[in-house]
Amino acid sequence: MKKIKILIIICSMLWGFSNLLASYLPANFTNQGNPVLYKKMNKLAYSNLKKLDHYHQQAYKKLLKEQDDILMSYLIAYESDANLQIANPEDVLSNYLQIQSYLNNYGTDLSPEFFLSYVAHQTVADERITPYRAEFLRDGLREVLQNSKNDLELYRAVSLWCVSRLKFQPTSGRDQAPLDITQKSYLGRCEEMQILFISAARTVGLPARPSYVPWWSHTDNNHAWAEVWIDGAWHYTGDMDAAYYPDQTWFSGLIDKTVIILSKGTLPDATDEVLIQGRYECVINSTSIYAKEHTRILKIKTLDEQDNPLPETTVGLLVFNSGTLRSLIYIQTDDEGEFELSVGRGAFYLVADNENKRAMESVPSSEDKELYYELTLQEGPLPDQDEMLFYPASDFTWKNPSDEWNNGVEQAKAKWNRREQRFQDRIFTYSDTLLGIVASSSRGNYNSFKGFGYRYPEPQKEFLNFLISEDFDPKFLWQASSEQIIALYNFFLKIDGQNMTSSELAPILAPTVFYEELPQPVTYKKGIPQLYPDSFYQKGNTTLERMNSASGWLAKHYNINSSKALSGLLPLDIAIKQKYLTPLQYRMMAVNIARANKVPAYFSRQPDLIFIQFDNGDWGYYDLKKNAPQVDSRDSSAYTKLIVSLADENGVPVTGLSDAVNLTRYQDGVFYWLDQVFSEDEPGLISISVPKDRYYLQAGYRVSDSQTAFQMKYLDLSETDSLFINIICRDYPRQWSENLPPELLSILEEIDSSRYQVILIGNYDQENSIRLAEKIRSSGKNFLWLGYEPSPQSIENYTFSRKWQMLVNLEAQNRFRTITLFKQDGIWQYFEGMWERLPE
Repeated sequence: MKKIKILIIICSMLWGFSNLLASYLPANFTNQGNPVLYKKMNKLAYSNLKKLDHYHQQAYKKLLKEQDDILMSYLIAYESDANLQIANPEDVLSNYLQIQSYLNNYGTDLSPEFFLSYVAHQTVADERITPYRAEFLRDGLREVLQNSKNDLELYRAVSLWCVSRLKFQPTSGRDQAPLDITQKSYLGRCEEMQILFISAARTVGLPARPSYVPWWSHTDNNHAWAEVWIDGAWHYTGDMDAAYYPDQTWFSGLIDKTVIILSKGTLPDATDEVLIQGRYECVINSTSIYAKEHTRILKIKTLDEQDNPLPETTVGLLVFNSGTLRSLIYIQTDDEGEFELSVGRGAFYLVADNENKRAMESVPSSEDKELYYELTLQEGPLPDQDEMLFYPASDFTWKNPSDEWNNGVEQAKAKWNRREQRFQDRIFTYSDTLLGIVASSSRGNYNSFKGFGYRYPEPQKEFLNFLISEDFDPKFLWQASSEQIIALYNFFLKIDGQNMTSSELAPILAPTVFYEELPQPVTYKKGIPQLYPDSFYQKGNTTLERMNSASGWLAKHYNINSSKALSGLLPLDIAIKQKYLTPLQYRMMAVNIARANKVPAYFSRQPDLIFIQFDNGDWGYYDLKKNAPQVDSRDSSAYTKLIVSLADENGVPVTGLSDAVNLTRYQDGVFYWLDQVFSEDEPGLISISVPKDRYYLQAGYRVSDSQTAFQMKYLDLSETDSLFINIICRDYPRQWSENLPPELLSILEEIDSSRYQVILIGNYDQENSIRLAEKIRSSGKNFLWLGYEPSPQSIENYTFSRKWQMLVNLEAQNRFRTITLFKQDGIWQYFEGMWERLPE
């Protein structure tokens, strides 16, 4: 008996000793070993809890007491309070324990600040906190970590792991969390590729951070990717299957066309060029990592009209993208009115604003190493612009990866395909029915949809059709719980959605307003989850009566106060419990309450306004400050009709350019583009009716991928009923090249091209090809999509080309080419890269 007791005591001591080992942190992550950093982190952590509800405050305080060290304090200090409010505190603890275990087993040579910012940090973008580290390690990353001998091997292995778990697909802007990607959808856009890769890299101790171009300068759209720390320096990666060599991806040859490339961290060091230091993150200028010797140093000085320094002036860097000037970043000059930053060689604009005074300057492309701009701010409108903006080409030598790597990529893609097939094999047995099609669209989240099916075995077919329509966000089916689907369905029944089309349902049944997380049901009635609380529903016989009542109720129950509000994007179930909201959160709430009252509504970036549809079918702005429409839609005298003529230098009309012309409002250094769009009344003639006001008309087009034409005109439409203006489109590119290279001719010889208007040459899994295929489909053109690999799943219009495969095998860099052939008057024209529009 004594022996048994002694054995129990020894086992208990060993268990306690093993626990001590398991809870070990390096000294510089503890209070005793690093008291200055501990005090800073701990103070920030507790202050970050002040706006949370009682439950979350107590749960996080418990974690801080039980794990009284720098690591836990950092995890709570550097997530937005909104993210902490949305999160389950147990998930934070799970991530903490995995990071602690990594440090215990592998240690680190990194400084505590660097490790915390780029290894320990839990989120990447706007996704919610999930316990992904433990799940990722169970899902193969533990073997990746154990089998990698150095940083480069680890980087490559993590990349292949990600290839096997995500395929690129353009979709809505709301971010999926890492576990949504690996357990439910297996699909995502570039920012979700970024989220997955960075989360995986950090899980195995490889420092990584998000990097992005807010807007490309030479073409429309934007992009996000990852930077990784390998052998003491930051490197970039883009496509995960092209990750064999760091600093080599599809946009490597476009570096010199960019203006600025940004990254995000939390605890920057002295070597970082920090442009903005916020409470939770800092924006770091990474441009020099990419542009290298082509980096330009831009020095800005803001002055008043007497040439005195104008301190603390907001200055924006803007580029033309998708029909208007869009901001890359806003900085603020110092007490001397000065600011200095690195930029690339692409052309851009500077806009400065300070207390109702403003200035605007164009910055052309150049080889200069230093640029100096004095911006003199004045009252009155900004000057008109008529510029050719240039974006130089850059040389890039592509290095071919090893055969072993290429085989690894194919194996990773095959693993993704097997997972995809399992999704299809495990759906409802009646997969050929509408219910089965929707279940299939739910992908790995089909159990949630199955739970909805148990509750409603025969739901309205109109609801099911809406869920899989182009008007609805597919991520809802990938992410929603059964209760969230049930809540949406019950609201569909409440508004008699079975009598509405998908396009009519979209602005009422959209699952989110901006890019926030899916809201949880806010209440239950007889056990049925509800999308909105009873207090949201207002009386009124017309759209405007209900909207006025809803806006008044909103103003009575919520205050706009950014300093007292939670920071970040709030789903509705969190937002309704707050007293204070930011201006953005307030507009999001207004859209929700409008939809609750069957008012079609969308979020608007215009300050104080949301975009709603009135009873007469017209869309217009609703002013939340006035609790009334911006203008009376029935009063024609409140509107101005603007007619714009578009022609080249010879007076020949330019058609198909309506989406590249926008009216914008200017406020506090920002151009806000209107939600209304121009209509093309006849070739070269577009028009729009807008409330009488002062606007800036912006128009532009890509002459080539190295040259963009841009014009801006100030228009005072506050007193006139109509206005006609001319825009001369200089150097307008009327047709693509007709001189097809020999390799394209050889590809055409392989097929019967007479049946098609458009031929797209790329590959089924290439981002640019996927984006262009979507644009061609939406145009209604009959087209063929040729790839250098057979697609594992059937893709509309897609086929495999052996000639194209031979060219790719001959020169690996061909795999990143995207080529569009367009037949006009029986002659094939071609364009390489991302075009803005097809020829007429």
